[in-house]
Amino acid sequence: SRTSVIEDSQKAYQEAFDISKAKMQPTHPIRLGLALNFSVFYYEILNAPDRACHLAKQAFDESS
Repeated sequence: SRTSVIEDSQKAYQEAFDISKAKMQPTHPIRLGLALNFSVFYYEILNAPDRACHLAKQAFDESS
C-alpha cells in the first residue's frame, strides 16, 4: 500500500541520513544531496514544508 511504501522510504532516508551525518563531512556532496532529497520527500510526499525547510536549512548551516 502507499502508506507502507512511504513509511519504508522514510525509514530508509532516515537511516541513510544518520549514517551520512556520522561518517561524512557536512560539506560532502553526497551528504548534501541526501539532505536535499530527504527535504523534498518531506515537502512533496509527507506535505510537511516546515520539516522540509528545517532539514534543508540545517544541512546548509552545518556546511557553512
